[in-house]
Amino acid sequence: MNGKFLGTPIVSYVPALVMLVITVLYLMTAYTYGEVARLLPVAVGWIMLALLALDLVSRTKTSIGLGLMRVLNPSAEDEDAEERPPLKTQMSAILWPVAFTAGLMLVGVLISVPLYVFLSMRFHGRWSWLWSAITALITTVCIYLLFDIALQVRLYPGMLLENL
Repeated sequence: MNGKFLGTPIVSYVPALVMLVITVLYLMTAYTYGEVARLLPVAVGWIMLALLALDLVSRTKTSIGLGLMRVLNPSAEDEDAEERPPLKTQMSAILWPVAFTAGLMLVGVLISVPLYVFLSMRFHGRWSWLWSAITALITTVCIYLLFDIALQVRLYPGMLLENL
């Protein structure tokens, strides 16, 4: 993956291409919803596709790409401007919410939220194991008290735990 495409290292396109695949899958899913239920998800999906197209073109070293970069991100012309974050950082920014969403779908709110809070506090915030666990526990208790007790709203249990 050391090659270049339109003057830009191929690896620089990976985050946008991953988001493109996710967005296409999202749109495909949205079109399976009922006519009214799909209105917002379809609109969001098409807007996302348009933004991703701009992102992909702005990553190129073509005259159009450089022009788009100047219009959309004027600080990119600055010699001292920071380069894009490393691929690992960009992929992490994509995969954390994807994993959280998958967790919500599979095992529901009361497992996914504390797990996400714990892992993000521990690995992104670099908190201790103990304080990460305490924060996750407090978050879970607050969510349970607010939704289940105070509002009497059943939280989504996830596809795997739905019939238990």
